[in-house]
Amino acid sequence: MERNRKTRRYAAPLFAALAIWIPLRVNAGTLRGMIHDQDTGDVLVGASAVLDGTQRGAATNPKGIFTISQLAAGRYVLKISMLGYESLETEAVIGETDTVMMHLALAPSAIEGDEVTIEAERAKSGLDNTSTVRKEVITGADLQTKSKDGGLLSALQNKTGLRTKPCALCGAAGIGMQGLDPSYTEINVDGLPVLSGLGTLYGLDGLSVSDVKEVQVTKGSGSSLFGSGAIAGAVNLVSSRPALKPTLLTNISLDNNGKSTISASASGLTGRLPMRLSLMNSAEPQYVDTDDDGLTDTPKYRRFNLNYAMDPRLKSGILKLGARLFTEHRYAGETNWHTGRRGGTAVYGRDILTDRGEVSGKYEFPLAGKFKGGLESALVRHEQESWYGATSYNATQELYLAKASARGEWNKNHASVFELLFNHQDYRDNLILPVETDLLYNTPGATVEHTVHLDDADRLTVQGGTKIEYWEAYGVEVIPRGSLLFKPNVATGFRLSGGAGFRPVSIFSLEEAAHAGFEKVIVPASLAPERSTAGSFAVNRQWMKSRFAVNADVSLFYTHFDDKVVLRYGSHHGETVYANSPEAYSVGSEVQTGLSLTSGWSVDLGGRVSKVRYDDGAGTFRNAEFQSVYSGNAGVSKQFRSTGVTAELNVGLFGPQYLPEGRGRDKSPAFAIWSGGLTKSWKNLSLSASVNNLFDWTQPDDPYLRDETGRLLLDSSLIYGPQLGRTVAVALTWRHTS
Repeated sequence: MERNRKTRRYAAPLFAALAIWIPLRVNAGTLRGMIHDQDTGDVLVGASAVLDGTQRGAATNPKGIFTISQLAAGRYVLKISMLGYESLETEAVIGETDTVMMHLALAPSAIEGDEVTIEAERAKSGLDNTSTVRKEVITGADLQTKSKDGGLLSALQNKTGLRTKPCALCGAAGIGMQGLDPSYTEINVDGLPVLSGLGTLYGLDGLSVSDVKEVQVTKGSGSSLFGSGAIAGAVNLVSSRPALKPTLLTNISLDNNGKSTISASASGLTGRLPMRLSLMNSAEPQYVDTDDDGLTDTPKYRRFNLNYAMDPRLKSGILKLGARLFTEHRYAGETNWHTGRRGGTAVYGRDILTDRGEVSGKYEFPLAGKFKGGLESALVRHEQESWYGATSYNATQELYLAKASARGEWNKNHASVFELLFNHQDYRDNLILPVETDLLYNTPGATVEHTVHLDDADRLTVQGGTKIEYWEAYGVEVIPRGSLLFKPNVATGFRLSGGAGFRPVSIFSLEEAAHAGFEKVIVPASLAPERSTAGSFAVNRQWMKSRFAVNADVSLFYTHFDDKVVLRYGSHHGETVYANSPEAYSVGSEVQTGLSLTSGWSVDLGGRVSKVRYDDGAGTFRNAEFQSVYSGNAGVSKQFRSTGVTAELNVGLFGPQYLPEGRGRDKSPAFAIWSGGLTKSWKNLSLSASVNNLFDWTQPDDPYLRDETGRLLLDSSLIYGPQLGRTVAVALTWRHTS
């Protein structure tokens, strides 16, 4: 059957219109350069490059590259500057048609105050070479470039080692790492696990990229500063704060299926109270059924997100306050469904309503010596009203999080972090199952982490710590973690990390619960808490040359579980079985490489191979369902500086996942999803066109079945790929800073 004719009709003129901007060679000189941190080798984002005595200049992009084109032949003085670094001047000689390549390094500096010394915030992209644990930083500028709909998850879609593939039916999505599902990744906002439980599945995808200053991805469980449940790692979303200058950012996107997103953020100085307000409204207002089978290919939804932040100016210390409201209504199932059939058996539908509110505050202040103190807290209320077919699922989650901390340096070789924490979680739902689903936790805890630089050249660093938590039902849990970093030179790093993990679980603790729904669920009378021991080894190497930079990162990881909660599928379609496995493990490796050229070309390649296996209780190890054996990504982009055009092509490769018995095959097929786009940028405006699922691939296995009465059933074990084919989208972004 021919699919998506509208896509083909719109794709040609859109790309033809943008393609006319791709430039011909002009008779003028061009100056290009790459700027990085002299000590760490990190590329610097937002550094300023200005030709002295002229009005010509540029800022470095997320790859640390700047370009100044259309230059007359002559001798120039180039000035490089960035907050927190010593300025640099150098000479550049440009010919009439020359392209001059430069490679420049800035030395860090400190901003001195009357009473305290404050290190300036520096926008860095890529692996943080100063961190003992493996931490990757994705800047807000990079996120805005990658996201075509203004949303955060779409910006992370092609990052190596991050699984963001949403459920084709319910739309729920998370961030999985190291071969484990997203429930093993802790999601923090400014250091607090605000997005946990329901928030990860039904709130994360409502975030706008404009609300995130940067994303910090820490893989593995080597840091004690994250929660005991951060077994695969943690993602920290650093919030965008009010700017001192009035700033406005707007984004509008639309695709051929009618999906639209409108987002806007405004920030500026209002007396002594800098404030920031942002909103995002996104909708897929109609049923999308391109193959005319009477079933939705992607969820129909309406979503609204509102963020507010303010930074009152204090004489001493820094105070940050924030609030967020989020509401959403999404549906997937048969296209002849309407709200009057909610919860009925004649027409199958998943109808999910979400309301969420968050408030948070953080106060940082100087202590004695080089130590800083901090007080943080957050309140969250999340309400869920849903129907999975004929099964009602209503839930409420309330969180109160508080943390007091002190961190700083004793001397140049020793630094420590001390934290006192309190986590209150009250989760309640209407499910009637043998296992208790309601949760009420009041968990106090403390963390001590110490870092030692074993030599003056910082070639060998050891970091160790312990998190201690008290659980009323389980007693005191001690969670030790540690890392070792060896840097024989500024461009090479070897990291060895390991640590323990602990998390009480319920049926909704696993991401698969959202996929499977709550029909035909078989659970034991109780589920024991999971305990884990993990280790990882990573090697990173950078090559910085005058015309290019290469970054390569290779890691190996292993996690052993005691009492891991696993989800199995019975021999009957739609039957879902939960159980504790006495022993389980996840093992794998990951490779991530990036190439950036001063000519404007950029190439990213990466992949993961892993396996999750568990003891089925009879001494036989089985492969976990829902976990793909491998995944990979490749992307190439080219920036045509003289015309402001960027072209990109990406492909995501998804390996097979194991299927239960009785599905006609042992594994799902491997598949690749291609996407591409063109973007034209002016001073304050950019216009882009993109195609997702370029070759119109959809999974061949139909997860919908019908019983002998004709009633629709869902087999969630057969949800492994997209139901939606090719889509074409356009987006317009406008930025203004006074």
